[in-house]
Amino acid sequence: MPPRFEGNAGCQQNDDVILGPDLNASRTPLDKKLYRQIILKKNGLRVILISDTVAMNHQDNYEYCSDSDDDDDDDDDVAMMENCKENDEMGGDEDHSDDGSEDDSFEDDGLRKAAAAVVVGAGSFHDPSCAQGMAHFLEHMLFMGTSKYPGENEYSLFLSKNSGCDNAYTELEYTLYHMEVCQEKFSKALDMLSQFFVSPLMLQDAVDRELNAIESEFMLSKNSDECRWQQLLCHDCIVQSQAEKKNEKHPFSSFTWGNIESLKSIPEKNGVNMMKELQKFYNRHYYAQNMSVVVIGAYTLDKLEKHVVESFSDVPALPRIDLSECEAIDQFYDARAIKRVNAGTWDMIARTPIQDFGMPFQAETLGRITRIVPVKDRHSLSITWQISPQWKNWKSKPCDYIAHLLGHEAQGSLLSALKKRSWVNSCSAGVGTGGYESASSHALFCMQLTLSTEGVSYWAEIVKHVYIYIGMLRYYCKSKDGLPSWIFEELQAIQKLSHQFEDETTSVDLVEYIAESLTPYNCLPPERLLDGVPLLFEDDPNVVEDLLDNYFTPANARVDLMSSTFGRSGDFDDHVTHIPSSGDHYAINSSKGDAITFHVDTSGEPLIEPIFGSRYWSHIIPEEIIKDWNKTMQPQMPPTETEISLPPMNPFIPEKFDLKELPHDDGTHPLLFCSLKVCVPVGKKKAWFPCTANKFDGIKNRMLLGMEDGEENWHSLDLSVDEFKNVQNLKDFEGTFDEKKIKYKVIAVAKEGEGATMKYGDESDWHVEDGLHFPHIPPPLPESRLPCLLVNTQILKLWFLQDRKFKRPIGELRIKIACANANKTPLHKACAELMALLLHDASTELCYLASVCELHNEIQTTDVGFALRIHGFDDKIPALAKAMLSMLFSFCSDIPELPESINEHRFEACLEILRRRYRNSGMNAGSLCSNIRLRCLRSNLWSSTEKLNSVETLTMKEFMVTMAHVMTKVSTECLHHGNFDKSDAKTAEDIILEGLSVTKGMQKKQHPKQEVVVLPQSARNKIVVPTIDPKEPNTAVEVYFQCGKDSIHERVVIDLLVGIMDDPLYDQLRTKEQFGYSVSCGARWTYGIVGLCFQVTTSCRSADEVSERIEKFLTDFRADLVEMSNETFFEHVVSLAKDKLQMWNSLEEETGSLWAEIAENRYDFEVHRNEASALKTITKSDLLKVFDKYLSPDHEKRRKLEVHAIGTSEGLASSGRPSVGPDENVGEIIDEQLNAYRKIASKTWGTIY
Repeated sequence: MPPRFEGNAGCQQNDDVILGPDLNASRTPLDKKLYRQIILKKNGLRVILISDTVAMNHQDNYEYCSDSDDDDDDDDDVAMMENCKENDEMGGDEDHSDDGSEDDSFEDDGLRKAAAAVVVGAGSFHDPSCAQGMAHFLEHMLFMGTSKYPGENEYSLFLSKNSGCDNAYTELEYTLYHMEVCQEKFSKALDMLSQFFVSPLMLQDAVDRELNAIESEFMLSKNSDECRWQQLLCHDCIVQSQAEKKNEKHPFSSFTWGNIESLKSIPEKNGVNMMKELQKFYNRHYYAQNMSVVVIGAYTLDKLEKHVVESFSDVPALPRIDLSECEAIDQFYDARAIKRVNAGTWDMIARTPIQDFGMPFQAETLGRITRIVPVKDRHSLSITWQISPQWKNWKSKPCDYIAHLLGHEAQGSLLSALKKRSWVNSCSAGVGTGGYESASSHALFCMQLTLSTEGVSYWAEIVKHVYIYIGMLRYYCKSKDGLPSWIFEELQAIQKLSHQFEDETTSVDLVEYIAESLTPYNCLPPERLLDGVPLLFEDDPNVVEDLLDNYFTPANARVDLMSSTFGRSGDFDDHVTHIPSSGDHYAINSSKGDAITFHVDTSGEPLIEPIFGSRYWSHIIPEEIIKDWNKTMQPQMPPTETEISLPPMNPFIPEKFDLKELPHDDGTHPLLFCSLKVCVPVGKKKAWFPCTANKFDGIKNRMLLGMEDGEENWHSLDLSVDEFKNVQNLKDFEGTFDEKKIKYKVIAVAKEGEGATMKYGDESDWHVEDGLHFPHIPPPLPESRLPCLLVNTQILKLWFLQDRKFKRPIGELRIKIACANANKTPLHKACAELMALLLHDASTELCYLASVCELHNEIQTTDVGFALRIHGFDDKIPALAKAMLSMLFSFCSDIPELPESINEHRFEACLEILRRRYRNSGMNAGSLCSNIRLRCLRSNLWSSTEKLNSVETLTMKEFMVTMAHVMTKVSTECLHHGNFDKSDAKTAEDIILEGLSVTKGMQKKQHPKQEVVVLPQSARNKIVVPTIDPKEPNTAVEVYFQCGKDSIHERVVIDLLVGIMDDPLYDQLRTKEQFGYSVSCGARWTYGIVGLCFQVTTSCRSADEVSERIEKFLTDFRADLVEMSNETFFEHVVSLAKDKLQMWNSLEEETGSLWAEIAENRYDFEVHRNEASALKTITKSDLLKVFDKYLSPDHEKRRKLEVHAIGTSEGLASSGRPSVGPDENVGEIIDEQLNAYRKIASKTWGTIY
């Protein structure tokens, strides 16, 4: 037997697997999970096992055993605890804070799900030319049933009923499948997933229906400018292949989405049997040695290993076909197949033939300017350099280094210089993570710049500035000292800090992230799987210099200019999608015009990309301009007038990482949150009573005990904290309180990840029904563990909470700024949004430096004013908060002039951005539909058209006068949460009050009212509008049912209804009947009014047909609900309760939940716990009662609203589209309809919270 690697303590020897290098040494210091990597001997499948030891602490509350396991594994609990101890040993002192205090993370963090991901080394680059989109199509088909689990929706329904979900996506060189589920159902869910790769059904009936789903998915993206640009790049790859008369095209040229034409019409025309081709693709690529699996669960590593071996051992090791019999047929598959040496071992080396294709673009499609007509109103410039594949440079990551410099936004940066000229508004640079940008054959480094209208004409000058910057970098590279070492050292230090203190992610995100690193062409050594991607290991200036010298050149770049100054897609005739074939010929050059003196009127008809229908002109860039760019990129310092330089040293690099000391009167103690029994006098006798230790006062050495009836009392401890540290086994420990007057026994010890342990010798507080366990509901948190209101004045409310869970030097400061007049008129709202843009623009240079150091800020408008968020390493939060608040409140001035911090020339630039944003609003049918629904419900929501009209002639003076009116009276409410103490909160208070000193406070009654319209109980609540985009192929329908004022009972019943009906709705309308790719339902909470909404986006059905089908679904669903067994009903209740009790993975998640309660004025800081508790009381009768009251088609007094946004595609989807005259504005037509509707529906529910 091959030797097993060292460093995997606690694993049991067996003959099923080959153990890989130890991953635990490369964990982050705060990562408590255990890792093991194995290869299954039977088939060579590589597997990463992750034992979630934090979730394991809940084993007493949840049956974390396989639902299919026998009870013959009595030693598993012992092994589980041994692994927890192993974690402590391997982690060293990772659980101890810098001040030596004990771990106090005993808050009840809730549940965490198990998850799995499977990555297959085949993607769209492996599509046969006879069926483009095959890999994507196969991904869809594997969800349609397997031999072992033949139900078409069996897998998804099982996950849905057990707090789970699933998904998959097809990349260019791999396909990834993932799922999550509650812990106790993990074994069966994993087995169901494994059958995808053992024996999928792939029935003809499902093939025909799923082709429609592929078509619908394509249609949803057809009007995406980003997708259209990407396909244009692929088209250019086709064009150059034709020019060179190549027999085999670069896989980059393929149509990876797939649609009805590529997967049905063309194959049928060419006599291709799609069922056989689908099976052939599956047989050739879906085998164990071409796959990897990642699993995480609240199990020991040995238990996880057992589950994986049982489920995945039947996946065949090698392709399922006999190559000797199919040699002639399968030449294509052989040519794309990954070649392996030492397969099934840790010495395996994989090589994909894709890398032999090399660069996707040849000289014919480089050195030219392509002008593209967008769908939206936009102006962008893209400079794309093709470079050698970068997967081997994982240690030095030279492209990240170059991207850091080219995409920098601080003083001296390219962006700073170009913004001063009013040409550019934003930029980004780097190699993307997608398969087009980062492949085994090549990488694409793209610099994307968002332009002003003026900047479109100066595209050549902008490109020249980019090469001036590259020339400066080359100058430093070739100088004696090279590029300053502090640049790399800063980047390395920041990435190390980010990795060291990185947040936990959800289980499914973690397995997906690791699986992506297991793709065949990935060069990460097995032992570097956890830290190889995020860290910089070495500085390699030679590679940086080589890239700049030989790849970042004008001859190796393509320039794409997308601008609505060339027109918009809607200005041109409709285009019918066509998949290029070998007999088609496409021009490379436009017939008229040239690169420099281009004008739409004199440059002839645009070329057309045949699949998405993008219009474009392509011209060779004149040789004199190429020579000029070559000259400017020579190693030299930039001219002074360009104001270009290397970035400054970063002042925001954090310097303090200590965790703030907890309050002495609310500190940590070994007894804290333990279950006790205390012996107290009752009359003349003494009796034992259960209680919990809720709070420890270190100053007076006393403990707050909570009794079963809710009473709390302080009791002095007779042992000191130091003496308690000598207690070896706290369980069953006996001691005394109050100078030995009261005896106590420790009944249960609090585990990390739990709050107060309410166990007094009974089994648990489970609610048991039909053999199912309702999850443990933690007791309410004491007030000291919830946000505390430190300041409560007319102008400022400050909530504070010190973090005790996540133990990271990070924090959050969130501020809600309510302004009496922020939403008074469309002009007031538009000016508020313009101010937010100006703030973001003016603070770019400062905030970018902070963001590089993981200190972020966002400023945005809300329905009542503004919201400011600052989050990241807590060390520098006060400095950034002070700067941002100072700028924000500088707009309170009565002087009608811009504040000093705002450059005057940027006013027009930001105003242009705002107008463009309004013109682009609602271009997507689905988003338009949602917006109209909200505007029907809330009369004070202004449309983009109204706001656009209000600022068409806006002057700087008018803007400042309006802003002074907006900011006349304000009130702020804040949440300060994280690694802070009360002195930090006082600092935050002082900073906020200093900013507020220039304005006046606002009484509660002056706050803007947020009221929701009472929908009339009639069938007249129907809005039918045309889509704003005249080429929108999709029609969207929303059917909304208004339930009424919020209550926790109504809220959880609606959530439960959604949980039960969402999966059958999707299965019936999307999968079986193919109404569209996007089908869903969900609960809606709108300023205290509860509702439920159905959403369907379709390109093949009429809006009326969709509405009627939803009504029929509701009728059928009620019958199913009546017939539903109590056991099935309770499964759904338990599933939802577990979702409610999911633990926070990060401070950001917890802050988000707390802040939502503050922002919505509800202040239920334990809302998820309380909702889970309310679920315990819900019966099927309650569910039917709510359904009949609010949703049943038989109920005439339903409050129902229908919104139809009807597109322009040929066929049923455009049926009923209102006509639009050539001079009519669709936005104004919609506004007129809504204004008329508001006359019918004018009554409101009043203010709820």
